[in-house]
Amino acid sequence: MKKNFLAVLGLLISLCTFSQSGTISGKLMDSASGKALPLATVTVFKALDTAIITYRLSNPEGDFKVPGLPLNVPLRMIATFSGYGAVRKEFTLTAEKNNLQLDTLRLSTTSKLLDEVIVISERPPVVIKNDTVEFNASAFKTLPNALVEDLLKKLPGVQVDADGNITVNGKAVNRILVDGKTFFGSDPKMASRNLPANVIDKVQVVDDKEELLRNGDDNMNNVGKVVNITLKKGVKKGMFGKVYAGAGDQERYEAGAIANIFRDTLQVSLLGYVNNLNRPGFSFTELMQTAGLERSNSNLNSRSTSIWNNGSGSGISVNGISFGGSQNTGGIAASKGLGININHAPSSKQSLFAQYFYGNILIDRINESDVSQYRGDSIIRNSTVVTGDVVNNAHNIGIGGKFNPDSVTTIMASANYTIGLSDEDRFSNIASTHNLLGPLSNGLILQNNESKTYYYRHNFTYTRASKTKKGRRISISHNLDINNNFTDFTTNSNTHYIYPVAYDTLLAQLRSTGVPKTNANVGVLYSEPLNKNLIARFGSRYEYSKLNNNINTFNPNAGNTAYDVPNPALSSTFNRESHYFYVSGGLEWKLKELYITPTLRWQIQNIDNIFSGFPIKQNRNDLLPVLSIRYKTLNLNYSKDISLPFYTYLMPVTDNTNPYFISKGNANLLPAERHNISLNYFVNNTKRNLSVGANGGGSFSKSDVIQEVTVDNKGIQTNVPVNADGTDNFWLNYNINKQYKNNQKFIVSWNMGAYYSYNRSQLLYNGAKSWQKSFQINQWAGFNMNFNDKLELNASYSLNNTFTRYTSSTFTPLNVVTHYVNTEAILRYPKHVIWETNINYSYNGSLQGGLPKDITRWNAAVNFTMLKDEKGVLRIGVNDILDKFRSISMYASGNRTTISRTNVLGRYFMATFTYNIRAIGAKKKVGGDKLFLF
Repeated sequence: MKKNFLAVLGLLISLCTFSQSGTISGKLMDSASGKALPLATVTVFKALDTAIITYRLSNPEGDFKVPGLPLNVPLRMIATFSGYGAVRKEFTLTAEKNNLQLDTLRLSTTSKLLDEVIVISERPPVVIKNDTVEFNASAFKTLPNALVEDLLKKLPGVQVDADGNITVNGKAVNRILVDGKTFFGSDPKMASRNLPANVIDKVQVVDDKEELLRNGDDNMNNVGKVVNITLKKGVKKGMFGKVYAGAGDQERYEAGAIANIFRDTLQVSLLGYVNNLNRPGFSFTELMQTAGLERSNSNLNSRSTSIWNNGSGSGISVNGISFGGSQNTGGIAASKGLGININHAPSSKQSLFAQYFYGNILIDRINESDVSQYRGDSIIRNSTVVTGDVVNNAHNIGIGGKFNPDSVTTIMASANYTIGLSDEDRFSNIASTHNLLGPLSNGLILQNNESKTYYYRHNFTYTRASKTKKGRRISISHNLDINNNFTDFTTNSNTHYIYPVAYDTLLAQLRSTGVPKTNANVGVLYSEPLNKNLIARFGSRYEYSKLNNNINTFNPNAGNTAYDVPNPALSSTFNRESHYFYVSGGLEWKLKELYITPTLRWQIQNIDNIFSGFPIKQNRNDLLPVLSIRYKTLNLNYSKDISLPFYTYLMPVTDNTNPYFISKGNANLLPAERHNISLNYFVNNTKRNLSVGANGGGSFSKSDVIQEVTVDNKGIQTNVPVNADGTDNFWLNYNINKQYKNNQKFIVSWNMGAYYSYNRSQLLYNGAKSWQKSFQINQWAGFNMNFNDKLELNASYSLNNTFTRYTSSTFTPLNVVTHYVNTEAILRYPKHVIWETNINYSYNGSLQGGLPKDITRWNAAVNFTMLKDEKGVLRIGVNDILDKFRSISMYASGNRTTISRTNVLGRYFMATFTYNIRAIGAKKKVGGDKLFLF
């Protein structure tokens, strides 16, 4: 308590000290032309040791103002601008004269490089060169053992979230280069969470021109950022990583090792891990970094890799196949895995990678769910308790590369093969009740579900810009996916029906499904400038798809020794072969900063479906309009789409794998017609470190596919897809981020935002029709503070309100309101000791039936650094100190609410020792790589 009081007292004293300060101001101009110099850097040093105090950028008129300067200290100001010689002024501010107004400062052009013009110790923190923002790493003080991620957090306009995702001025960082090379592939976290900060000379930020080429337009607002890290001289070889092992009560354990070795142009990563803590062996970001999964994903230009972090743990999947940590099944996961990644960049013009990863997961789960269906004053409730283990084994291998044969050509190619094997034992106790009639039925369903997936994918992209004509560009892409999935679901159920007549039923069947799928496509984008105000844009794409879905259901023979008696009523064969082609053409008209691009897309869809010998043809030939309007950072887009029903909706075979939830297809479904509109706005004020983004959109649908729901008097639900007109969706999202980073000893940032959505659609339930209108209001705010790297505070709050209203009084209005608060504090005091604590609080006032409406989870840890260069870290932590955490969620959809619960780790103590490898001589951040992993 005393330590916390001293820290707060020191903070207050520092704030008072900052208030007793001085200011200088002035104007910067070109000495020859007299033009103002915008975004020039004005830096103030201590005159005796050239230690940076603070800096500012000049505004568009060349004016600058530098506040917060100490009094009675000899100071030196240096004004710099790319291509100009530096100007210096020395001064001392006093209490009597704390506001110094300088005369107009005139800078002269020079042919010398900036670093040659000024003394190296006086290099400005920020230099803007055309479209490149360059940060001098030495100007931003970090802890002796900090990582690149810690350095980035200090830079103005840069934000790094808890998962390591990086944004610059509100835009995502797509890649981090090292000395201009894609040395670490396309995963920014590989560099930011592995390279030590003290080997960095400069950090440069530019727009991602490669993404711009792939988009096929010239809209810089639609692309992310690329960060280039320039290493100090002599730092070209090394090895870094960590080895860790830990044990806790309740038989909790973890162990693993990760090593990154680089020799000039070659980088090799190795990892291995084992734990039963509901997460991959490293934080999932580290797993992505080293296993190369994110890297291959980026090269593929896909989003097949998914990672998540929630209250129960974290997890990772590739192409829908689990590789570690908690999964969608819930429960407690024990994970183990190993992997290797090789990345070779012989020059800035080419980069190659190869990787392999294996993951194994054993999940012990207890899942409970309550689904309540509302109609008038009647409520039908289905309660399910699912137990049983899930075992997943997964393999992933990938190769690829990026090539730049010249300055205007980019070639990307990659191939990936994934194998996923899953074996699930599923024991379900189900009961159905009616609030007025009482119990309807109950039953026990025993299932063994085996699934095998074999997934191959390769991608190729060729992009070339003209050397002679700006704006002329062609891009060619090709993708091939072969995804073969086979399942065997064995079901044995015993159901006891109570109302209206008591009787029992038995079900025993084997449902085997084989779904081999092949998808291939090739696309071309081309742009041709007609004059300085008009650009012609053309596009074309062809897609081929072939799919077989064979469902075979068998009942046991008379001796119940094998499932070999076919059940034709629940079996089917489905074959689909589809051809999709479009060609589009449009003109982009430019008037200053206004761009208007009308486009026409001719779309042909021919799909041949054969269901158990019965043909179902789906053919469409449509001319669709597209419109894009852009003014500065404001974008307005409109499009019309025709989408054919998903093939599973067309299969009229009954799926009774779960006797309480039966689904049927509908071969008579029509295509859906949608009108889409979106609006995007983004603005960033570099001088004020303020970024604001807003986007919204909506769609109007005709012949949309919805589910017609029937619930009988036994509580059994049957879903059939049908077409319905009048489905509308609208949404709006905004984010505001503000940073205060000019004083490196006291960094503060805050953010706020919201997401609003509205959905209107038809509800068909037991023959009753109604319009349902669902609203979602989600608002959030966050605050972050770093006081001299001694005290860090992070806090966030979100409010989510979901409510549904109906035009028919038959259905009961639904409301779900939740509050979520997260707070984190880090105190580095005394030396070699780091205290960390994290508190999560959630409240859901809609929970009933004795369920806790508020849940608090408190985690804490203390870290002790030791050994030479503090390479050793001992962490002693406790998960869920109050032993109050429960994984409970609730959501509303249609006329029903769903409450889900699953088993969690609960309270446990853990001691882990980590040894950090820093062979290049750079130290690890105090506290280790990721010491607090709850």
